[in-house]
Formats: sequence, C-alpha cells, structure tokens
Amino acid sequence: MFIIGIGLYSTKSKKETSEDFVLANRELGPWASALSASASSESGWGMLGLVGMAYADGAASFWIVPGIALGYLFNWYYLAEKLRTATSANGAVTIPQYISFRFGKNSKSLKIISSLIIIIAMLGYVAAQMNAAGKAFDATFSVPYWLGVLIGAGIILTYTVFGGFRAICWTDIIQSSFMFVALLVMPIVMLYQLGGFGQFVEVILSTDPNFLSFTAGKSGLTLVGFVVGFLGIGLGYPGQPHILARFMAAKDKKTIRQGSVIAISWMTIVYLGAIFFGMFSKIYFGVLADPEQALPLAVNSLLPPVLGGFVIAAIVSAICSTADSQLIVVSTIFSRDILPIFSKTGTSDLKKTISTDKIVLVILAVLSVFFALTKNRMIFDFVLYAWSVLGAAFGPVVILGLVWKKTSKAGAISGMLTGLIVSVVWRDVPVLKSIVYELVPAFILATCAVVIVSLLTSKTKE
Repeated sequence: MFIIGIGLYSTKSKKETSEDFVLANRELGPWASALSASASSESGWGMLGLVGMAYADGAASFWIVPGIALGYLFNWYYLAEKLRTATSANGAVTIPQYISFRFGKNSKSLKIISSLIIIIAMLGYVAAQMNAAGKAFDATFSVPYWLGVLIGAGIILTYTVFGGFRAICWTDIIQSSFMFVALLVMPIVMLYQLGGFGQFVEVILSTDPNFLSFTAGKSGLTLVGFVVGFLGIGLGYPGQPHILARFMAAKDKKTIRQGSVIAISWMTIVYLGAIFFGMFSKIYFGVLADPEQALPLAVNSLLPPVLGGFVIAAIVSAICSTADSQLIVVSTIFSRDILPIFSKTGTSDLKKTISTDKIVLVILAVLSVFFALTKNRMIFDFVLYAWSVLGAAFGPVVILGLVWKKTSKAGAISGMLTGLIVSVVWRDVPVLKSIVYELVPAFILATCAVVIVSLLTSKTKE
C-alpha cells in the first residue's frame, strides 16, 4: 500500500505535456535516474532468479558480476549522455522513434520493425515478472500461484495507470532501497545461522567441493563458453528500452555523471548479496524443489513478522520496478508508434493520446498475466531469453547510430533482424545453446550486419 501511495502521490507533480506520461517531462534527477534504471533492470531476476542460480552453480555465479559491471559502466559513462542529447534534440520519447528519426527520417518501416520486436520480447519479459510475483506470494503466504500473479499485476497497474513514468520512477526509488537493504541484510542473517563463513566453507567442502569452484567443474572450451556467456550478459544493457528510457528522461549532463556513481554502487551490493545468499541457502535448506523460492522461504524461517514483511516488500518491489517500466514502454510504443501509422486521425490530441496509452497498458498487462498463468517458469532462463533478444536487436543499432555517421537505414534493419533471428535460433538449437549464451553471438553478428550493410548502402561521407 505504501508503494501504491507513493505512486499516486507523484501525480501531483505531473505536467500537461506529451512527454510527461512517458518520460516525466525529461526532469529526472540523479537519484531517480540511477535507482530507477537499476531497479528496472534487475527486478525479480535479481531477487529470485540470481539467488536460484547461485544456489545451483555456487561460486561460478560470480562471473556474472564483472559482466554486469561492464554493462553499467558502458551505459552510464559512454551511452547515456549521447542518447539523452540525441533524443532531446529530435523530441523522440521511444526507442523506435529515435531509430526512425536517426536512420529514416521518421521511417514507418523502421518504426514497425523495431516496435514489434520490443512488444513481443517485453510481453515475455513482463510475464516473467508476473511469474516471480506468483512464486513470491506462494512461498511466503501459501497463496495459490495464480492469485499471486493477479495480486502483483493489480499493484503494478494501480499506480502506473494513474501516474505514468513519473510514478514509476518515484516508486523505483523506494523499491530499489528495499532491494538494497534486503540483499545486504539477508546474507548476513543467513551466515549467522550457519555459524559463520568458516563453518559454511567446512560443510560445503565436505559435501560438494565443486560448489566453491569458479569453474563449476567445467574445463577446456566448455569452461570458456561458460565464462564468456556470463560476462556477455553485460552486452544486453545498451539495448534494453526500459533502461534507455531513464537516460532519455535525465535532466542534464550533471544528472548522468552523478547517477553513474549511485547506480554502480547499488549494483555491486545487490548482485554480491544475491549470490552470497544463494550460496548460503544451499547449506541452510539442502534440497529445494524450486531454488528461486529460497529468499521468501528464508524470510518465513529466519525473521520475525515485521522484518519478514520488509523483505517480502523488497521482493514484490523488485518485481514491480521492472514490470511497470516495461509495461509503460510497450504501451507507449504501441499507442504512439504503431497506432498512428494505421490511424487516419493520428494522436495530436494530448488527452486522447494519454488515454490510449493507459488503455493499451491495461490490455498488455492482461496479456502478460494470461501468459504467466499458462506455466510456472524458471525466471532466470526466461528473463535471459528476452534480455538477449532486446540486447542483440537494439544494442548495436543504438550504439553505432550514436557514434558512426555512416550507419544507414538498411544497416539498422539488418542489425535488428539479425539480432532477433540469431538469438531465437541459437537458443532453440541445443548444440548451439550448450556452447555459449545466445546474446554473445547474436550481438556480434548483429554488429557485423549493421557495419557491412551500412558500408554497402550508406551515401554519407565521413
């Protein structure tokens, strides 16, 4: 209720402009920009999925930290200010608008291709967050999975529909703070229950020595693929529309500079906390049917009700902070990039445009809930799939579009389609999937496609 209240209170600061509902009128300060970007990118994936991965893979999970850190560093220190300046200059409020303005003078084909990729990938991404909500409520309150999904969706829709992007960013500050405290405190509590770090190491060495190995028992090319895959997760950050929106909404260059320090500090604590907690859970719980429920299960057994409620709020907050961001990105793209192409009247009326945003947002949320109810999935795997599609399809196009004048419309289209196709095919072919995480080859091949096709088609001289 507190989160909902913050979101509704933010509506008092809204402005009657076309950019307010989708980018908070480009007025985000450093704390809102940093914590909102961080919370929206980590989500239930960090609170539940990463914990489950560390439970399964042990110390090898630490390889993900430098990969994520590199993604943060590149986004904040290189990409953010360039994107903020470019989108502010041409008035773009979505990534498809930026791409269509940059490569095709408001090209309809570019808008349609980029929009459809985002909508399809993010519907799956949001469904994973609803899935996380179902798991969290099930493990904590013994609420049926389906009811947990509906509760999570109801919380998100309440403040997102009324407050838009501004409400999301305000609530993200609170939500990210909950996540930070929970993943700082819970590993310490768990370690205390285990009798200290020395006792943990002694027990794990006697049961599963490979658990403390950074190689996860792998060697040769298999180990190389494993490490490169984890490090390669960071390649996805430049292509996530819900993260890039925070850079587009940042107030100024100073905001970006200060926000970078806040974001990277937050990320370090949260990721290390999730991994350590997952590893400690291996000893504390033993065999778990679903390791991604370790955190809510620990809350029930280790904390008094008041503190337990705080951690559960952190889990729900993590889920909300991503799902709300993705829903508003998708609804905005659908209502402002797709519908105007097929509408004779357009979207010039501000009230009509915002109403359309909200209607589409609700419809998309319902579709995501329906998808989440069809199967109880592994959050970590499901999120990584959507992450790969978005990162490979848009990362190379956004980066090269900002730094290379010869990047052409044909190059952008080929890059987006290559990133999409390679991600899907690589993941669905068992032999390829076993080699390395699909984002790595998809990103590399998409970059090559943009460069090669641009060189063949570009008429711009350096």
